[in-house]
Amino acid sequence: MQIYKLIPVFIIMSIFLGCSKLQKELPQPTSPGTVHNAAWNDTASADFHGKYLKAKNWKKDDCVQCHAVDFSGGTSRISCYDCHNSYPHKKGWIQSDNVFFHGVFLKNNNWDLMSCKICHGIGYDGGSITNVSCMTSGCHLDENQNKKSPEACNTCHGNFSSPENLVVSWAPPRGIDGSTDSTHRSVGAHQVHIATGKLGKNLKCGECHNVPANVFTNGHIDSDLPAEVVMNDTLSRLITANGTLIPNPSFNNSDLKCSNTYCHGNWKLRKAASTNQFGYADSIMVGANFSPKWVGGAVEAACGTCHALPPTGHIASSINACANCHSGVVNNAGVIIDKSKHINGKINVFGQEKWMN
Repeated sequence: MQIYKLIPVFIIMSIFLGCSKLQKELPQPTSPGTVHNAAWNDTASADFHGKYLKAKNWKKDDCVQCHAVDFSGGTSRISCYDCHNSYPHKKGWIQSDNVFFHGVFLKNNNWDLMSCKICHGIGYDGGSITNVSCMTSGCHLDENQNKKSPEACNTCHGNFSSPENLVVSWAPPRGIDGSTDSTHRSVGAHQVHIATGKLGKNLKCGECHNVPANVFTNGHIDSDLPAEVVMNDTLSRLITANGTLIPNPSFNNSDLKCSNTYCHGNWKLRKAASTNQFGYADSIMVGANFSPKWVGGAVEAACGTCHALPPTGHIASSINACANCHSGVVNNAGVIIDKSKHINGKINVFGQEKWMN
């Protein structure tokens, strides 16, 4: 009778011992080196896990056994994301309208393109690990199907489909956040200044920004948005009035207004220094020193905002008469016909150009 009472005890002990043996046989969650060899994380080694996966045509069945189907740790308790910010890539990685789109990931990780190079090679052409180029059909190619580096300026802002050496395509629209509306600060009047030449000569990017030599130049992707507006080039700071008026241009990040630039009328011309004194009604001719709003649209660029019509200090004249002296620049309807000769730092009278000074 006593033996029957011990049977449940024997059963419980058997289960316990069996489970203990099973537990000892499972891989224990310590460090990668206890399961994988020491070179498993060495990108230069033939035993690097990236090369192992490549040989298996990127099938990760072995990985999920220990690291779980989402690679978050599983029985190993070691997440692949402890080392990888983005790989194994999630579904939607190359779909621009997907929350897991790699452009979104890079933006949220301070444009860490160096992490891409680990697997895709220094030139993003596939490298020795993946043999998967970033510059394949539907990816980083321009409208002519030419390869375009992910480091091209118009990859992140401007027209993505344009050739990477087309400078006017570097400027928004599209802004860093994808904006295309000119009322958004990342878009604003970029194209009006750099591409369309609506009222004056096309400007260089460097007129307002420090243009980086490459994507990793200090002060580029390592600084916070919005982009710095420094206006260190020649036109915005053009000195006039025989060296007595030195503009100090600035951009206000709060009201988005540009101030004190030659381009918007911060200039003076002295009659005494002019070879065309007949055009002066006073000893000084001045611009309006207008402060346009970056997102203000066409109203900010209306004729007469940067200087009066005619400029203050100029002899009285109708806009239809401008062409009498400024032929080749404006027609007899007051329309600018050669934008390269307007807001270019020069005075153009009777077809003769000279620098304002």
